[in-house]
Amino acid sequence: MPQETLSPIDVSRRIDAVRNALQVEDAASHCSAVLITSAVNIRWLTGFTGSAGMVLISLSSQTPSYLITDGRYISQAEQQLRNSKSPVEIVEKRSLKEQLQFVVRKLEEYLPSKDERSLGIESHDVSVEMLQQLEAEVASQGNEREKFAWHAIQEVFVNLRRKKTPAELERITLAASIADSALQSVVHLLLPGISEVQFCLHLDHAMREMGAQDVSFPSIVAFGENSALPHHRPSRKVLSEDEVVVIDFGALVDGYHSDMTRSFVCTDGSTARGQELLARFDAVKLACEEGGKLVAPGVSAASIDARCREVLAQAGLENELNHGIGHGVGLLIHEAPWINPRSLDVLCENDVVTVEPGAYRMGLGGVRVEDLFIVSSAGHINISRSPKTPYSSLNV
Repeated sequence: MPQETLSPIDVSRRIDAVRNALQVEDAASHCSAVLITSAVNIRWLTGFTGSAGMVLISLSSQTPSYLITDGRYISQAEQQLRNSKSPVEIVEKRSLKEQLQFVVRKLEEYLPSKDERSLGIESHDVSVEMLQQLEAEVASQGNEREKFAWHAIQEVFVNLRRKKTPAELERITLAASIADSALQSVVHLLLPGISEVQFCLHLDHAMREMGAQDVSFPSIVAFGENSALPHHRPSRKVLSEDEVVVIDFGALVDGYHSDMTRSFVCTDGSTARGQELLARFDAVKLACEEGGKLVAPGVSAASIDARCREVLAQAGLENELNHGIGHGVGLLIHEAPWINPRSLDVLCENDVVTVEPGAYRMGLGGVRVEDLFIVSSAGHINISRSPKTPYSSLNV
């Protein structure tokens, strides 16, 4: 499906969803307004993809909300908000100072009583400098002793973004399909003599040729001992016999990510080292499959993590996994829900999650196998279709 035929994403009800969510949050119950500054939440909320701007939402449905940006983005914002059916009003302010002055003036209008003013902010995104500038604007428009209360509200957006709409699922599914097709088109290159960098270039180029807007994240291609490093960056290391290949990658479609890992073993299985690597591959593959079977609404994320670790333990690899089993995927490559031993998350319909067990041993190498799932009413849909085989097509 070409990107041009994707269903539009309708954000018309998202402002109300934020208001409703904040009204049941104890910490944010006294906010008069919310200031959104992170690009990912501005995009989710309004459809606007510019690199400069902020959104101000009053908690009263009787007052308008605003996208505040500079002149470079006004035409873009008008088009994107029209396409997304966003009810937000666009305000042009040239500098950050002017934008913050507008925010403070609106806060004065929202709650005239000085004893009750407060602002919800994304504390993970707002810098100390920006907060100081906000406080300075408050002081300049009132008296120096006047303060606003600040409340962290980012968890509201984390929870709202978890449940994907059909249009969002279209984009993630297309991104996963592009990644599958790209790998299939280049996997035959995994032969002794190719370098990590060379293979990565072929893979990334294939994803873009097949319609990806970009790669989801810097692709991980790791050969041999490098595969024991979960977040290795491609080097000029050349693939040799009896080595593992780990490829962790994804495609980006209209802002939405995919994520998949496939491992291969460059061996004919005739050596003890090759046989050991194949056995490790089989154990990790089984852990991925067994964990994936549990993906369904109402299932605790921690139980999926535990099942994967149980399978690895049966193969004697329980001490060789050094990361959580999975995470959510959407406008961010890593977002809620989180699948790890400490997670309190419970899977919900229309979550999109990975299951990615691995086993890593320095000096030998690592294996990771990862699938991407949509949590559905019937359980799940695995949208990672690439075969989980230890062999690339031509290395046996």
